[in-house]
Amino acid sequence: MRKNRIAIILVILMGSLTFWFINKNRKSTLSAEMKSFAVKDTASISKIFLADKNGRNLTLERTESGKWTVNGKYGVRMDALETLLKTIMRVDVKEPVGKKAQDNVIKRLATRAVKCEIYQKGELTKAYYVGSETQDLTGTYMIMIDIETMQAMERPFVTYIPGFEGYLTTRYFTEEKGWRDRTMFQYNPNDIKSVRMEIPYNPSFGYELTVKGNNDYEIKMLSDNKVVANIDPLAVKQYLSYFQILSFESFEVDLKQNQIDSVLKSQPINILTVTDKDGKVNKVKFFARKPKKESYGKDGLLLKFDEERMDALMNNGVDFVMVQFYMFGKVMPTVDYFQKGTNQSPQPVNLPVNKPKA
Repeated sequence: MRKNRIAIILVILMGSLTFWFINKNRKSTLSAEMKSFAVKDTASISKIFLADKNGRNLTLERTESGKWTVNGKYGVRMDALETLLKTIMRVDVKEPVGKKAQDNVIKRLATRAVKCEIYQKGELTKAYYVGSETQDLTGTYMIMIDIETMQAMERPFVTYIPGFEGYLTTRYFTEEKGWRDRTMFQYNPNDIKSVRMEIPYNPSFGYELTVKGNNDYEIKMLSDNKVVANIDPLAVKQYLSYFQILSFESFEVDLKQNQIDSVLKSQPINILTVTDKDGKVNKVKFFARKPKKESYGKDGLLLKFDEERMDALMNNGVDFVMVQFYMFGKVMPTVDYFQKGTNQSPQPVNLPVNKPKA
């Protein structure tokens, strides 16, 4: 009888220990899943889906060639993508959100967070919500998503990147234009067939450069079709090399649509058209940009036009962007730049004259 009692007690103890180990391991695994935000192997990431609570969403996807696209339509701005991938790889948990603050943080995550889904080799492997910054601006509230149920887990955390002072919210943005590649011109110089430079407010300055063969170039003035003499092939080669990569500064988001319409109805500073050897045309219109506030130049003239930036209409009239004179002035020279003996850097055709100070 005594032996039976001992056996029963041992069975109960073994069962209890087994339950304890199973439950402990389950809790340990669950705890690890709840705070495992990082994806170390970012080279295997094939797609990132971002969506906010305002209904905006976008997909960043790696193509078979290795290039990334935004919503399958545009190239990706690589600096923004590299920042996001580094964030995904290095994000870590600083601490769990305290019990007293949990309800408030979860409510904020439910109304303001950005959902991030990460796919590796086509399979969803990680998902979480990215919330706002902590009060001291050194952490970011996040909560994991169970990828089987796609429901948020019960515990939010304060996350950070070791060695980085700041929060991570702004890296997970959902505006399509913010993710788009900002390249306007990108050509191998040998692939350019012609460059046409129109100056609407002073047509006599307009010209067209045509590549006729190796070291064989022709420039004609648009006003009278006159061929420009004494062309320097080295100057032409240097000019064509500027089109290897030219990027705009940003999309023009500060102007309202009626302001944009007003600019587009005005006369362009110039119209630059690049045609490649396959006949593909890239036509961009550049417009004078009004200063944000009244200011005067070094000569005391009231600035009617921004002297550092222009607006531009590109992609067949679809995108309205802002560019810097510093970058684009070199592809807008007067025709004498191409002639032998001038020995000058490309100087952009002048803006319409600023009016004198009142």
